[in-house]
Amino acid sequence: MNDSQKGKSLAKGAKKRTSWGEDVDSSKGMRGERERLLFETAAKLFNSHGFHGTSMSQLTSELGLTKGAIYYYVTDKSDLLYKLHLKSIEATQRANTRGIAEGRNGLERVKLIIRYYVEALTRSQTETFILLEKGALNEEQTRDIKKRRKQLENELRDQIVTGFEDGSMTSCDPKLATFNLVGAMAWVSKWYDPEGEWNPEQVAQSMADMLIRSIAAKPVDALTTDVSKV
Repeated sequence: MNDSQKGKSLAKGAKKRTSWGEDVDSSKGMRGERERLLFETAAKLFNSHGFHGTSMSQLTSELGLTKGAIYYYVTDKSDLLYKLHLKSIEATQRANTRGIAEGRNGLERVKLIIRYYVEALTRSQTETFILLEKGALNEEQTRDIKKRRKQLENELRDQIVTGFEDGSMTSCDPKLATFNLVGAMAWVSKWYDPEGEWNPEQVAQSMADMLIRSIAAKPVDALTTDVSKV
């Protein structure tokens, strides 16, 4: 569904949502749309300027509203960041669960996990990977995010080990392989341009093909030379 179709589905006669203050009406049922705009705008600013480099004034200016309106949805800037981290983790968990369920061996499962996660990152600015900056979250929030991320990394590492055991992957250090894959996927949030020449499916498939080639027991001889034609 494109932006225009999304806007039409939200309210009769609604126009494309670009600014909370100007474009989102106050009718019943708009809370979800307001939250979407809030989180997408915050994710964009945090990824561009970092947590400490982003002010609440920048956020309110982007959305066209007052700080008081934001505090109806989050308690402060750290709470907003924490909820964005949780959304990213949820997207990763969905990718892991789906990839593990659909793949027939370790190689296929890892490839599908990469594909589904990268597709989620490129489809939504909210489901993005944001670095854990020192002092951005309180100690409890930091521990929680680190614990959740570690669990997801362990799921991916287990599938890499399974790939070694079933012969679909070449032997290597599973911990290093996991860090390599996670790092490559996370960085997509920094360089992907939704207005660019590649759509989410093209990037996700090509990234999965490229990354999985490095650990496949029988790597393909060549990769696509033009992602826009995938």
